Amino acid sequence: MLYTRLLPNYQPKTYAHKTGLSRRQFNSALTSTLTGTLTGMLGATTLVTFLPVSASATLMPDAQTPPSMQTEILDVDGNAFQIDDFKGMPILVNFWATWCAPCIAELPALDQAAKSLADINLVILLVSIDRGGPAKALPFLNDRGIVETDAKAGMRFGFDRKANLPREMGVSGVPTSFLLSSDQTKSWLFKGPFEWDQPDMLTHIRTLVG
Repeated sequence: MLYTRLLPNYQPKTYAHKTGLSRRQFNSALTSTLTGTLTGMLGATTLVTFLPVSASATLMPDAQTPPSMQTEILDVDGNAFQIDDFKGMPILVNFWATWCAPCIAELPALDQAAKSLADINLVILLVSIDRGGPAKALPFLNDRGIVETDAKAGMRFGFDRKANLPREMGVSGVPTSFLLSSDQTKSWLFKGPFEWDQPDMLTHIRTLVG
């Protein structure tokens, strides 16, 4: 599993491991070859493999009391809101960034999960921590066919240029996701990329928030 650990200034640390590459070079190579060999850059024998964490029940986290999450973030129109605004429906808060290869890899699965779980009014909130804000992250999502739903539930976007909300919630790397019960009294922490759209994962989410 690949997991982009963050430095204190919430910039990625992944690229620094003995590659000799800049962050831009490493992430560009990793994004285009999530499973395969970074030929010509790291050498023909260097294998970088992306294996999403299985949705096996044995790997599912235990329920916890939700962390503090009072920080306001912005929606696509620049209006401030809080996670508390979604109380009354279950929500999956996913922290991601355009420079995070495993984040990018799980976006299609999150998009499909939002559609598959529409019947339980699940909100999937993608919170970008890109310093470029909506101008950077929104076109990136739209280019991949990931758009907000018209209803309150379903796929929603949030933007946190200074990464204040993940700091408050104790996030140390991306992707990191928090599944919250509809009354926001329980949470489940998922560190790293997951196969969100697989049947066993969908069933497990339904069970947790049901």
